[in-house]
Amino acid sequence: MRFRLAPSPPAWALLLTLFAGCGGAAEYAVVGTARSPGTDGTVRVESLEGGNQLVTISLTNVVPPDRLGQGITQYVAWFIGNNQPPVLAGRLAFDPDARTATLTATTPLRAFELRITAERDNASAPGDIVVVQRRIAGEE
Repeated sequence: MRFRLAPSPPAWALLLTLFAGCGGAAEYAVVGTARSPGTDGTVRVESLEGGNQLVTISLTNVVPPDRLGQGITQYVAWFIGNNQPPVLAGRLAFDPDARTATLTATTPLRAFELRITAERDNASAPGDIVVVQRRIAGEE
């Protein structure tokens, strides 16, 4: 009985297989500031076609925003690039029963500071009540 060996795949196929796992999502741990010390969570950043980044924020043990000051109603995420003004990423969806907050947003920035603040309605710039702050590293 003779065994026949399968032909070896071409070199380009091997390289494609090796690089298929590269360039995946990066995940960053976040913790609350002194204003919200029990808060923790993750920020997941993955590249999209066209050069944008998909940013998924998931926080747990979040203090209800109204406990942080009179008139405070929401959590807002801001992306701050190097030498650029803050850009509103969006308002986090807060679940008071689970004490979680989530947001999915996009940005063209590869490296930025993520700042989550507790705000009144219609915030146009980050306020002083910072609950999470994290540098997101990447190529810019």
